[in-house]
Amino acid sequence: MRIPRKLKIAAAIFTCVAVAAPAIAASLQVEDRAVVAGITVGTTDSWDVGTGDVDGDGDVDFHVSLHMKNPGMLYSQNDDGTFTRTAFQVVSPRPTPGYTSKSYVDRHASVIADFDGNDLGDIYNSAGRYASNRVKGEDINNELFLQTAPGVFQDFATQYGVGEPCQRGRHVLATDWNSDGWPDLFIGAQVERAVTDACDGYADHPYNEQPHVYINLGDPEQDGTWNGFRTAPEFNVSAKNTGVRMALEWDYNHDGRPDLLSLTFPNKKPTLLRNTGSGFVNVTSLSLPYMNGAKVGDVTGDGIDDLVYGDNAGFKYREGTATGLSTTVRPLGTVGSNADGWTVALGDANGDGKLDVYGQVSGATATAGNPDDILFMANASGGYQQHVVPSAGGDANDVEAIDVNGRAQFVVLNGGNDEATVPGPIQLIAFLN
Repeated sequence: MRIPRKLKIAAAIFTCVAVAAPAIAASLQVEDRAVVAGITVGTTDSWDVGTGDVDGDGDVDFHVSLHMKNPGMLYSQNDDGTFTRTAFQVVSPRPTPGYTSKSYVDRHASVIADFDGNDLGDIYNSAGRYASNRVKGEDINNELFLQTAPGVFQDFATQYGVGEPCQRGRHVLATDWNSDGWPDLFIGAQVERAVTDACDGYADHPYNEQPHVYINLGDPEQDGTWNGFRTAPEFNVSAKNTGVRMALEWDYNHDGRPDLLSLTFPNKKPTLLRNTGSGFVNVTSLSLPYMNGAKVGDVTGDGIDDLVYGDNAGFKYREGTATGLSTTVRPLGTVGSNADGWTVALGDANGDGKLDVYGQVSGATATAGNPDDILFMANASGGYQQHVVPSAGGDANDVEAIDVNGRAQFVVLNGGNDEATVPGPIQLIAFLN
């Protein structure tokens, strides 16, 4: 479900130095190389992009989760920087093979990880419950596509305990919550609809409709038998709408454990859950900012992750420190009155060893279209040079950085959501120098 745009906030929480909006013309140093790289789907709906090494060759691949009536798309990276799409219906199909022709998966977010320890990347997809709030049977359920042999995928979500028939699944995250070496799952969820349905009568209600953490049971006998997942209510993420808009891993307190940064809806403050190793503690002392999306990464080059985010005014960051998160807001750039800073991606786009920031810009209203994105290139003085990205139709969805031959390129989804917004292209943005 697409979240309606919020009105521009009248005043910022912190005072920032004003930065001029970028010029209208796209930068000659930035190109969209999607078509030449083999990404030729054209205009399409979309929702989320997940990245990881699917085929075990050391290159970063990506999976695009397309909403509702559309199949997902898995692209494997080749040595020359091009991409090959996995055959139609092998993963994230439409309709689900073996079920009725009207069965669509209400897919939302995806994540790539080697869940079963066979050195091949697997794909987990979350799914919603449609407007009817139906119980998700095998035809429309969350999906765990295990890669059982190179290029061979099969959905084992129900068999290994992560089918989620009652959850309105949203953003997902794979990380090792309990430090045992196996990737676990977080699955965000939108609050259940206020209607009576079969899930209300289940023994584990209302837990069955909430966000969840799953712990990977691994292979404790070391006999080659993977044991799947168990639910982990001790990692309490049951607050309403946790992970609807965003779910990020962030070791904010430098204790070696991944913490969870999540966002309910755009133009809200995120929630930070500190990982104790056996559960979560809600951390409220950081006074986190209102945002629409974010990433964490070391943009200042001091070895400590910073918080980089988009809000209704543009793009900003706050520095991580040895003792926490700085309260000083450092602006990257503003956007026009018809636009919102939507979300960001971080990567070294020109190979100089510094993290650059891709700022995805969205229309602030239903009729604003899709304003041009901005690539903020880090310079030697600690500032950023703005480069306007080639225009795209549709509206902003998601952006992720991937390494292509030693430099970051950015997979950009502009596809609307197959509901109220206009679809657009998938871009692959690269910096030329």
